[in-house]
Amino acid sequence: MIASETQVWRDTERLVSYLIDITMLFPKAYKFTIGQKITNVSLELFEYIQLANMTTDVNNRKRYLQGFQVKFELLKVLLRLSTEKKVITLKQTASITTIVVGIGKQISAWKNRQ
Repeated sequence: MIASETQVWRDTERLVSYLIDITMLFPKAYKFTIGQKITNVSLELFEYIQLANMTTDVNNRKRYLQGFQVKFELLKVLLRLSTEKKVITLKQTASITTIVVGIGKQISAWKNRQ
């Protein structure tokens, strides 16, 4: 299966698109620091999904999925900081959390299937 056809890819794409829209509205003091980092880290998630999907070696797949989880945790920290600094609203945080929980479950299930 092509990575872009997987549910985790589609959900990640939805999350990244939403985050790009939100970070464009960050105040200048945060846009080029935390906002840019959120965008960069979230875009890196696609690379890990693609690598995990393409490899036939189980150990490599686990390594790529673990890499995804590391970046994903970093993204969650950045989003938490953004909420604490009030550059992301509680409503936006709720929407993001719904998507993030779904992605986390899918990646964990994929990793545990190996």
